[in-house]
Amino acid sequence: MSSFLSIGTKLIFLVLAISISSIAITTGLAYNFADTIIKDNFKESLKDESQTRGDTITSIIESRIEKLQEFSENKVLANAFDVLIPALNDVSFDRILDEQSPKLHHEFHLFQLNEFEAGIRDLQIINMRGKPIFSLNEKIDPTTYVKGNYKVTAPAVEFIQDIDKTRLMKISLPVYSENGNQDGVLIATMGSSVFDNILLNRFGLHDSGEVYLVNQNKMMISESIFLENAQFNQKVDTFAVSECLENGKNVEAADYTDYRDVDIFGYSYCKPDLGFVLLTEVDEVVILKPITELQNRIILVGISLIVIASIVTFVLSKRISNPILKLRNAAQELSSGNFDVRTNIKTNDEIEQLSASFDNMAKTLQESISAIGKRENIIKQQGNILEKFFEEKRDSYVCLVDLIGSLKLTKTLSEEQKKRYSQIFTDSVIPIIEKYKGIPIKIIDDAILFYFPSSKDDKTILSSMLDCCSEISKLDKQLNDKTSSENLPGMAYRISTAFGMVNEAKTSDSSLDDIFGEPVNTCFKINQYALPNTVVVDDSVYQKAKDLQFKFTKLDQSLIKDLEYAVFILS
Repeated sequence: MSSFLSIGTKLIFLVLAISISSIAITTGLAYNFADTIIKDNFKESLKDESQTRGDTITSIIESRIEKLQEFSENKVLANAFDVLIPALNDVSFDRILDEQSPKLHHEFHLFQLNEFEAGIRDLQIINMRGKPIFSLNEKIDPTTYVKGNYKVTAPAVEFIQDIDKTRLMKISLPVYSENGNQDGVLIATMGSSVFDNILLNRFGLHDSGEVYLVNQNKMMISESIFLENAQFNQKVDTFAVSECLENGKNVEAADYTDYRDVDIFGYSYCKPDLGFVLLTEVDEVVILKPITELQNRIILVGISLIVIASIVTFVLSKRISNPILKLRNAAQELSSGNFDVRTNIKTNDEIEQLSASFDNMAKTLQESISAIGKRENIIKQQGNILEKFFEEKRDSYVCLVDLIGSLKLTKTLSEEQKKRYSQIFTDSVIPIIEKYKGIPIKIIDDAILFYFPSSKDDKTILSSMLDCCSEISKLDKQLNDKTSSENLPGMAYRISTAFGMVNEAKTSDSSLDDIFGEPVNTCFKINQYALPNTVVVDDSVYQKAKDLQFKFTKLDQSLIKDLEYAVFILS
C-alpha cells in the first residue's frame, strides 16, 4: 500500500520545490554572469600586464643583441679575424694573438663604456675552427679548441646559472666579414637579475598574482613569490609552457594548473627565439572569491524566503485541507454503511460545490439501498452458470521435451533458483514451438507437452513439426550459456514425437484445456530411449516422413525390448 500524503504536505513540497528550483536557477545565472564579468576584468588586467612586461623584457634583450651585433662589426675585430686565419699553426696563431689581444681589449672596454650600459661578465670570440681569439676573463691557450659554440648561425639567447648560483643570460651571435662570410661566433654572458624589477613589481596584480620567466628547459629562471630558491630548481611543466615551447603559441585567459598544482587563471608571453616564456597568473580561488560570496548571500536569502513561504503555505493549506478532510471522513462513514451522514460545508468555492454533490449522492444512495433490498430475493434465486465440458477428436502430431535429471541437478538450489532454472528452459523452448505453429499444452514438472493438429496439408504440418523438434535439439549450447552465466547447472533433454488420434478437451468458451490419447502415452514411453539433445519418433511418424528430406536411424530392437513397435532417431 502506498504511503499517504496530505494536501497540506503536498502544497508545502510544491512550494519548496519551486523555491529551491528558483534559487538554484538564480544562483547559477548569477554565478555565470559574475564569473564572466570578473574574469573579463581580470582578463584585460592580466593581458595588459603580460604584454607590457613581456615587451619590456623583449626590448631589453633585443637591444643587447643589437649592441653586440654592432660590436661584432668592429673594424679592429674584423682585422683580427683577417690576420688570425684558421690555417695558422699554433705557434704563429699565438704570436699574432698576442699582438691583437691588447687592441681587442681596448675596443671592448670602449664599447662597454660608451655603448653597452649592462655589465658583461664574460665575452668570448671564437673563429670557425673553434679557436678562441678573445676572452674577457681567461687567458687563451692557443692549443685549446671550443666544441660546438662556434656553430651558431643566428642570434641565440640562453638563460643559465653559474657555479655560484648567479643567474645569467648568455647571448650568442655569428660574426660576419665584409663579404658576408661567417668568421666566427661572439658569446656574451651577463646577469639576468635586471629582469627582477620588472617581474616582481606588484602593480596591477592581486595578492596571489605572479609574473615569472621559464627557460627552454622548462625551469623557472626568476624568483617566485611563493617558493624560496625556485630559480633553476623548480620545474614548470604546465599547459601554458608546453603550448609555447612545443607549438609556439601564446595562452590567453586560460584555466590550468600551475607549478604548485594550484588552479590558476593566466596568460603567457611566448618568446622561444629569445629563450624564455613569460607567465602572468592569478590563483583562480581569488577570482572566484567574490562570486562565492555572492552565491552564499543568494542562498542565505533564498533559505529565508523558503522558511517564510513554508509558514504561509502551511497556514493556507490548513484552510484548504480541513474541508477536504471533512469530506474524506464523511466518505469513510458512507462506505461503512452510514447513509445518514451529511457534510454541509460552506466555503463559497469549488469545495462547497463538491460538498453539496456529496450530500446529494448520500441521499440518493440511501433511497437506492431501500429499492435494492426489495430485489435481493430475486437475485438469490439465480444459480451459478456451469461450464460445459466437451471433447473433440482429431489426428495430431504429439511432441514431448523432457529435461534429463533436473530434479537431481536442482536439489541443492533455492526455490528462487529452481524457478529461474525452469524459466530459462520454458522461455527458450516455447517461442520455437510457437514459431512453427505448434500448440503448447502444459508444462509437467520438467517437461513440455505440445502438439501439431493434422490438416489437409499434412506433409507441411509434418515438416514443420520435425523442423521444430530439430531446432529445439540444437538449443543446448544457448541454454547452457544462459545457465552458466547465472551459476546454475547445465541442461540436457530428450525429445520424442508420435502420431495418432487425440482427444481435445475444451471448456464452453472453446479454450483448449488438455489433450488425451495413445500418441500422448507413446511420447512418454519412447522419450527415455532418446540420447541427450536428440529426437526420437515412433513408427507412425517415420512411415509418414520417410519420403521427405529428413534422415532417420532405426534403434536396435534389443534396446527397446519393452516396446512392440519400432523407434527411430531423427538425424
